[in-house]
Amino acid sequence: KQTTFIPLAAGAATGGFVLLVSVLAIGHGRLYCNAICPVGTLLGLLSRASFFHFALHPKDCSSCSRCESVCKAACIDAKNAAVDMSRCVGCFNCLDACSSGVIRYQKRQRQPKASRWSPSRRRLILGGVAAVSGFWALNANLRECFSARDAGANPPVTPPGSISAQRFSQACTACSLCVSACPTRVLTPTLTAFGLSGPLQPKMNYEKSYCDYECDVCGRVCPTGAILPIGLAEKKLTQIGEAELLKDICVVYVDDRNCGACGEVCPTHAIRFTEKETILYPEIDRQYCIGCGACQLACPTTPRSIVVHARPEHKKAQKYIHPETSGESRTSSDQDFPF
Repeated sequence: KQTTFIPLAAGAATGGFVLLVSVLAIGHGRLYCNAICPVGTLLGLLSRASFFHFALHPKDCSSCSRCESVCKAACIDAKNAAVDMSRCVGCFNCLDACSSGVIRYQKRQRQPKASRWSPSRRRLILGGVAAVSGFWALNANLRECFSARDAGANPPVTPPGSISAQRFSQACTACSLCVSACPTRVLTPTLTAFGLSGPLQPKMNYEKSYCDYECDVCGRVCPTGAILPIGLAEKKLTQIGEAELLKDICVVYVDDRNCGACGEVCPTHAIRFTEKETILYPEIDRQYCIGCGACQLACPTTPRSIVVHARPEHKKAQKYIHPETSGESRTSSDQDFPF
């Protein structure tokens, strides 16, 4: 049974966003709409470039403030008979509310340019940027996007069924349905792993978990086809990456002592062992490796002495066939580990 899982980063970001909007709406009226909302910003820019604008004629004004109370952008100052067109969204509510015809929609007249940059808006934007930057920096999952590990993973490992990193990045909308459905939580949102055009698109994070050999749920929940719903049998042979053994830091080769952690968890028998003087030395048979990341996660060394590199284009791995044991000695990969 699959349970809904919301990543900490997504939950915290959503909660912070809702809190920000609530504080701005309660304490500052439409400050959020005027200063942050992209729709309000676009409408404000269009108002600045418009050939027509709203003008308030103070001589005929009765100071009823009806226009000010119905203005959606809070850009009318009835007391000073002024309309801030940099925030006007063109709702025309003021024309309907004014019974004296004091507010008119007329051709814009050239006026001396005045500074449109508000110090309060500057402080708000700088504060928002600082808050968002601090959140990303403190979050462990997203902080990995700036680490040396991620810098070397180019392209990142993508789920079985995504065909290639390029295709996946073009089709993925970063909806995080696969992230929520993944039972091992190996799918992790990234920031710049797919470039500036793919923020929050997920990758296979083998420092956190591994891809379950018996699972194909991500392809079944993806709504855009970025991860195709391939069958489980095909998924088990889909090579999304290849493992590399770094013998210069592997404890077996460096200290001449048994480990075998990578071979124990490999579901495709891609890791085999050669016995030399009671020591089992691991080797990788890449034709069987599917890049599931189980070996990398199980590796006890820091940094990992076995790592998975992405394949730019996924391909089909060879299916491992158990050798006949009758009359034959078992291969070293089938032997029990001496611990």
